[in-house]
Amino acid sequence: MSILYPRLLDSAATELYQRYQHVEPGELTNEHAFAHPSAVFAATGGHRVPREHLQDLRERVVKIAEEAGFPGGGRRRAHTDFDLDIAKLLHERMGLVAAEASVRPIWAFLALVVLPDVSFWRYREPTGDRFLATDITRHVWGRLWWRAHLTAVPTETDPYRLIGTFNESDFDQIFARRAGLGGSRALIRALSDVWPSVAKSGFADRRVLRDVLKRLLRTAPIIEFDALDYADLCDEIRREAAASVTAIRAEDQRAQ
Repeated sequence: MSILYPRLLDSAATELYQRYQHVEPGELTNEHAFAHPSAVFAATGGHRVPREHLQDLRERVVKIAEEAGFPGGGRRRAHTDFDLDIAKLLHERMGLVAAEASVRPIWAFLALVVLPDVSFWRYREPTGDRFLATDITRHVWGRLWWRAHLTAVPTETDPYRLIGTFNESDFDQIFARRAGLGGSRALIRALSDVWPSVAKSGFADRRVLRDVLKRLLRTAPIIEFDALDYADLCDEIRREAAASVTAIRAEDQRAQ
């Protein structure tokens, strides 16, 4: 059964975001809390998260952040490693199911109540969607949980071996299209598995990826990806990738 997290009402989330965005991250440490008067729970569907669980989650996130330079600036590479470590942590420790993880106000609560200091450290010049979860694909924490969820292979010794296949911006290209791809975890896992071995003929990874995703989106209404054998699914992705490279090469030749 899923753990239910507090849902921070939009008006309160906006007020906290506006108040905190010009404050130094280190100064926000004393602002963290594990409850808020404008937070509510879903009436059914799981057990309400205990305060001790939220406290443990915060301590673990802060420890990883400190290793990446928090509350100082940190290095770009440290932020990348931080994101991957946090994605694994959130997916392992939060006890969420996908339906609950789709609820925007849960992530607003985590960002603005439980972890305001680390949230604003990770994004020093934040836009609202990083905190208010108006778009989960860009939320400071929500996007990481989903990255782990969509690439995790629970049956393997290292269930998160695929999590670092794509960098943040490239994975955003996939995550933003998850609805059109039917939310197929099998497809995203297979794409992550196959991608390093795809021959891209010197073309930029992102250019090839965007074309492959367009082709998969056109194929989605015809092929039930989750019904395919995993090896067949990987072969389908390889075929689409080869077609993308051929099409890109022809496009460049026409432009010359």
